[in-house]
Amino acid sequence: MQTKNHLPSIFILIGIGLGVLLLIGTSALLALISVIDLFDPAGDPATSMISSMSFGFIAVLLGVCFWFVLKKTRGLESAEAPFNLPFTNWLWLIVPVVSFFGLLFGGVITLAEQPWLNWLALPIFTILVIVPPIGLFFGAASHGIDAGARWRFFSVLGLSMSVSPFVILVFELIILVLAVVVLAIYAAIFQPDLATKIDILAQAINSAPTEEAMTNLLAPYLTNPYLIATVLGYIALLVPLIEELFKPLAVWLFAKQIDSPAQGFVLGALSGVGFTLLESLNAGADGTTSWAFVAGARTGTSVLHVMTSALVGWGIVSAFKERKIGRFFAAYFSAALIHGLWNASAAGAGFSFIGEAIGKSEWLYTFAPALLCGMLTLGIGIVALLLASNRALRKQNIPTQLEEEVKVESSI
Repeated sequence: MQTKNHLPSIFILIGIGLGVLLLIGTSALLALISVIDLFDPAGDPATSMISSMSFGFIAVLLGVCFWFVLKKTRGLESAEAPFNLPFTNWLWLIVPVVSFFGLLFGGVITLAEQPWLNWLALPIFTILVIVPPIGLFFGAASHGIDAGARWRFFSVLGLSMSVSPFVILVFELIILVLAVVVLAIYAAIFQPDLATKIDILAQAINSAPTEEAMTNLLAPYLTNPYLIATVLGYIALLVPLIEELFKPLAVWLFAKQIDSPAQGFVLGALSGVGFTLLESLNAGADGTTSWAFVAGARTGTSVLHVMTSALVGWGIVSAFKERKIGRFFAAYFSAALIHGLWNASAAGAGFSFIGEAIGKSEWLYTFAPALLCGMLTLGIGIVALLLASNRALRKQNIPTQLEEEVKVESSI
């Protein structure tokens, strides 16, 4: 046993510990709200309970991470033992079957439109549908590649579920606020009557008797090409650039200690796992008949986050260990491009579905099929890229492993 405290692990432990406390508190509060909603005819108890169980599930995972990092702070040698997630090709058959039947049974339950039944079943089915594919994609990314020390593995996972999402949220809000300020200044200078129009619109929306009347009021703005371009620019350009930079935050912190770019790829993928667990489980909180569609759609987003973060993690370690700065920028912008294409397609499909409600039904039939097919093709391509990248990195890693074995044998 080592007696000297490891300062970095102490700071990581504090960050993960705060995340555990926050998630437990949030989960408990949402559980209370869901119970209250269960006895309210106008309430939505299933949605609150899905969020509660999702946050509780992530809190448990963070607790596991806390335990392994704590071993490092205590100086236990077991913290340095390697950790590699077992993976078998049979999972490519088992996981889709589990997710499919989870979607099927969960979807059938929502059709019954029984609040208490949704409240009981959907939280379990949400985790069952969303979590296994994430594990499958990480297993495919890390198969045959050493992930490094156990405490570092769980530090990366813990930080990606706690600190990284917070940092990303702060930066995205800052960009959004700055954009609003710039638009406000522009409007004040070049369109001084815009503020009056917005105020009149807000009053009209508040006094709108029905949802249809509100939609009719917003229709001219929702179909404005400048507004659509602004939204797409934020979602498809700024958001990917921010997320791909900060999702692998832990890889940045450990860059000099990570053994190889291949290991950076694995830990980058792990960063994507943590981020997409938090995002997908939160986004999957839908207690309506749309649950199956919402939960199933998270599969594509999951492999996206795992692959793009893995790519950036590989680039980060290449820059630090091999001084290949160009490789980092190529990896980073490639990841942002893939992410941006996905977000643009998803946002475009969203606008297409809105079109039917605002008198633009042609959007749904003209754009939605192409965009959805594009997302499907992109998703398949990302999975293929993930598998090809793992195979290539395993081949590159063999000479390095042989060199290390020779060094060990020569020192004996």
